[in-house]
Amino acid sequence: MGKGFRDYVGVDRVIVGADRANIGTKFVEASVFNLPFLDSAFDSVCMFDVIEHLPRHSERAALAEVRRILQFGGKLYFSTPHASPFHTPLDPVWWFGHRHYRRATLRRLLMSEGFAIERVFVAGGALEGLEHIRHLVYKHALHRPQPPIAFIDRLVERAHGADHRFGMTLFVVAARRSI
Repeated sequence: MGKGFRDYVGVDRVIVGADRANIGTKFVEASVFNLPFLDSAFDSVCMFDVIEHLPRHSERAALAEVRRILQFGGKLYFSTPHASPFHTPLDPVWWFGHRHYRRATLRRLLMSEGFAIERVFVAGGALEGLEHIRHLVYKHALHRPQPPIAFIDRLVERAHGADHRFGMTLFVVAARRSI
């Protein structure tokens, strides 16, 4: 909210904890394939770590729906796991079908759905990959919150400052074209 946004709408299939939301924040249970919003209703959409969880070959339909609700020139802020030869095998859920994407694949996909690519970069390094495994262990094996380690958190945050050839997370900033 402090980044210049007046209102925020969070969308997920199941919403938990909406009663604790900040003023100006609204949560909506919905599918990315059928968003309950008017055409051109938003000036920006964040789609962080979503596309890799969708059914295979449904990415275009999801992006078409996101494009529909964005204003012309509206921004899409997007992330997904990067198909890095180092990080992909370190992602335990990749072995069970969790998809990772290459830069060129996402460029083609977004451009085919009417987006102009403004920036593509890969963030994170080896330490972030190991932190991801630690997160999964705490979440799925130990069923408790992952305790922070301030030193590691600072190193992971620093790794997000520049584009990495073999980083863990692929980020894209794109704008809705008027096609």
